[in-house]
Amino acid sequence: MIVTGLRTQIVHLGFRNCILLRVETDAGITGISETVMKRRSLTIEQSILQLRKFLIGKDPTEIEDHWEKMYRDSFWVGGPMHSTALSAVDCALWDILGKSLGVPVYKLLGGPTRREVPVYCHCPGGATPEEFAANILVCKRNRYRAAKTTLPLFYGGGGENGTNYSGTNGTIGPAWKETEFLEPSVFRRIREFFIAAREASGPDFGIAVDCHGRLNLKAAIRLCRQLEDLDLLFVEEPVPPENLDVLAAVQRESSIPIAAGERWATIHGVREFVERRAVDILQCDLVNCGGVTGLKKIAAMAEAHYIGMAPHNPNGPVATMMNLQFAASVPNYYMLETIGGETERRIWKEVLHNEPDFENGYLGVPCAPGFGVVLNEDGLARHPYVPHEGWR
Repeated sequence: MIVTGLRTQIVHLGFRNCILLRVETDAGITGISETVMKRRSLTIEQSILQLRKFLIGKDPTEIEDHWEKMYRDSFWVGGPMHSTALSAVDCALWDILGKSLGVPVYKLLGGPTRREVPVYCHCPGGATPEEFAANILVCKRNRYRAAKTTLPLFYGGGGENGTNYSGTNGTIGPAWKETEFLEPSVFRRIREFFIAAREASGPDFGIAVDCHGRLNLKAAIRLCRQLEDLDLLFVEEPVPPENLDVLAAVQRESSIPIAAGERWATIHGVREFVERRAVDILQCDLVNCGGVTGLKKIAAMAEAHYIGMAPHNPNGPVATMMNLQFAASVPNYYMLETIGGETERRIWKEVLHNEPDFENGYLGVPCAPGFGVVLNEDGLARHPYVPHEGWR
């Protein structure tokens, strides 16, 4: 069996462009994968297609060797722009391998360690503590056991374009930099949002907050201290992602678990953060950090440091299906990010012919060969590319 072609398709789903990749073979087996960066989708698409010259004529099942060559032969190794294209190809090759052997991908990875994967949904913070509390109750009614919001005041009211996505702008503008003046009352006011949400949800509902790297060291520590009696699941990316020492300092000062990693690429970009214990929960994204091949190495390294995996995944249905296969095989898996909400459910039904079972905060792991993805081509055609750029 050899690779005969690569085809990409960009589909606009809700608030992001998803890049679908189909890797075709002479055996009639097509590997399907998805990647998302919410930025520079046309650039990512071309980066994927530039790997066509390397792949055509190769045996698609020699995945580890292909990964190493695609990574090293680029010369400019590292960084998510490079590894995102590699991730898309890598995942499609795993789909081919599973289909060729008639088994789900988790079987190839030594699984299952679980047959259901715990997930959390996004929850818009709202403009007031009362709105956030009401939104949390909607998540509970939708049978989730945990939800994540973006940092209140920094991020805003409703979901973007009617989705459940929580990362819309708030009263503090997106251009505000972590070194600039911030009103002293901000952290007390943020605390009021989470008090209201905790009182509404009860003690056993999981609540997390994503800061999108908007704070500096002392501000991040102040935030954690304001929230540490409210039993949050985690505080995500409290500071920008570049500085290991600063993130490690926040982790040491916080009794709340610190989560990060969505902007780190490959085991080489993650190693120091893990070895220096800068995070408690690792959030590397399957579709950006090196695919299945890359993420399984990262997860093994994290396991040796007793760090749980909670991959970043505000992505489309295909990426979620891919993540379920990976989650099934990883012993140190914590939880998977999903968007949730009515718009996402509608998108799933439009673009896939099959959906995993969802019950009481868990998604069932599909048992079909490969990633178990069955695309609805007519549904995909109704979601053409729309120019979109995400910012802070």
